[in-house]
Parts: sequence; structure tokens; C-alpha cells
Amino acid sequence: MIWVISAMLWYQDIDKPIYTDYLLKTFGTRQECLDFVFWNKVEMIMELAEEKGTYEGQSLKTWAFYCENRQLEEV
Repeated sequence: MIWVISAMLWYQDIDKPIYTDYLLKTFGTRQECLDFVFWNKVEMIMELAEEKGTYEGQSLKTWAFYCENRQLEEV
């Protein structure tokens, strides 16, 4: 199992949030993930605004980052 950062994005005039994962980095524990979000929030927000600032012509209104665990698929 690994931990990844997910973002819930709310856009102007869009009824439900859009979810996206920040897969540039994975973590072994929830605490490692939370620490990374805490110490890198500005960089993550700048990247998020640049890459996900609009959706279907609507502007990003607000967002939330959270850590969630994922099961790795066996190869």
C-alpha cells in the first residue's frame, strides 16, 4: 500500500467537484504524505493553478488537498 496526494477541485458554476491525483511523489505512510503537503503547499498550489486553473471554461474557485492510501496492483 502507498499514500498519494489527491486534490478536490471546485470550479465556478460546476455542480460537483473534480478529483485529481498528484502522482509525482508517493509515500510510505500517511504522516509522510501530510508532512509533504504541509511543507510544499505553495509549490503545489502554484502548479495546481497553472495546470488545473480552468475546467470546461470555468475558473477554479477553491480546492483541498488530502492524502489517501492506494493498493498497488501486482505485476
